[in-house]
Amino acid sequence: MKKIVITALMLFTTFSFAQTIPVTFNVDMGVAAFKGQFNPSTDQVVIRGNFQADAGDPGGNWQGNFFTMSDSDGDTVYTLTVNFPNTTNGNNYEFKFVIAPDGWEGGSNRTFTVTAPGVVLPTYWFSNDSVYSQQVVNTINFTADISGILGVGTGGAFDPNQDSLLVMGLDWDGLGILISDPSARRMVNTDPFNPGIYTTSLTFQGSLGDSTKWKFKAFPDSRFSNGGWETGSDRWHTYQPDGSVIDLPVIVPRIQPLYDPVQTDINIQFTVDMTNAVNRYNNQPIPLNQLQFVGMRGGADFLGNWSAGGCWCPDDTTSGLMKVLSPLGNNLWRITVTAPAGTNGGVYEYKFAAMYPGADTVNGGSSPLDNEGGFGINHNFVLFDAPGGIIVLNNRFGDFTTSVDQISDLVPANYVLEQNYPNPFNPVTTIRYSLPKEGMVSLKVYNILGQEVVTLVNQEQTAGTYEVKFGAPNMASGMYFYTLEANGVSLTRKMMLVK
Repeated sequence: MKKIVITALMLFTTFSFAQTIPVTFNVDMGVAAFKGQFNPSTDQVVIRGNFQADAGDPGGNWQGNFFTMSDSDGDTVYTLTVNFPNTTNGNNYEFKFVIAPDGWEGGSNRTFTVTAPGVVLPTYWFSNDSVYSQQVVNTINFTADISGILGVGTGGAFDPNQDSLLVMGLDWDGLGILISDPSARRMVNTDPFNPGIYTTSLTFQGSLGDSTKWKFKAFPDSRFSNGGWETGSDRWHTYQPDGSVIDLPVIVPRIQPLYDPVQTDINIQFTVDMTNAVNRYNNQPIPLNQLQFVGMRGGADFLGNWSAGGCWCPDDTTSGLMKVLSPLGNNLWRITVTAPAGTNGGVYEYKFAAMYPGADTVNGGSSPLDNEGGFGINHNFVLFDAPGGIIVLNNRFGDFTTSVDQISDLVPANYVLEQNYPNPFNPVTTIRYSLPKEGMVSLKVYNILGQEVVTLVNQEQTAGTYEVKFGAPNMASGMYFYTLEANGVSLTRKMMLVK
């Protein structure tokens, strides 16, 4: 009896003073290897998450190769056991698998709970992709129309004698293999009667049904805004049956040459309407009554330079890498920044950030305040020597198709609502109007039944001329009316959406 009691006590003591709780991670890289995204002989798989510091990584969370996995039996299933302190028992964590150095898997963060005496997590597929797809070869014929930027900007860009237009991507993230000669990425003009039309043909191998992204890029970088890259979201190609030849429609690249440097300091006033704002990470409404601040970052120091690092977190506001807007009431926030004289003119991109309780933990704490739009989905404006030295920009959080810009502060003689252009349009058009005096301004779009479809402007504006860029990707084809109301004046025009 005594021996039994001692044995039980020893077991109890051993369990009570256990120092670690093992958690075993498993990921199957077979499909990633099959699709050419992962090379078992040269690549490493690592685990990153918000558990790293607690599990002993001196570098902190969401970084590094401290937790490198191994495949000892060569079956493409990579494994790693991480010993957690027993003080973490019951803690919930998030993580992702990464092909070092930065090949993050897609999808939402994975989760687990540290549970004594140990946890063996299920075997996940990298990026949740378990389909060994058929490999196909596609040839894509590209046609770009850059006639709008020939001879425009500093040095006469786009100058065919020194500038190039490239097709980049289609093999990013390992989602395609370029079969063509890489030099074919450089587009050429073969029609002297249409000097702005550039073409090329590229052949890629990929998985049937998979999609891969790409963009146009102008070179050399120093002669174009945004380093020569197209602004806005990526373009995509979905792989068709083997041997398919895809003739893309004529595309006008979103590329702008650099303009002459501004001669004086230019003030840029940004206003953002947070009404109906949604956090893009979880698609949940942002609690407007709990907003702690609204921030902004962009492609230059005067915008809160996102090229200078930073974490898209509250710390960026103290390092100068995120500008902080001031509340105006009615869900409006505003900041005025200055582009100093000598700054290159041209297109600049930016977007906003919303901080509220809990926002810094969404997305597992990884770039949590980059919560307005995904990578490459940004607002943009053109910096130029604006009349009066000020550019006024009005935005809606999460709306990258609609913007309101003051293009002149000269006082017009009358109220004017101009015809939208282009008209008919699909899906973006521009509406210009002029105000002879300051006041409350409303610009709304109605359908043919007289029902309000969208409010484009609803705020105080100073005298001047304004342009509204209006996007209607989710509206049906048909006739619409747009109405300007200001200081008792009402003007209406009609426009046609054709899809």
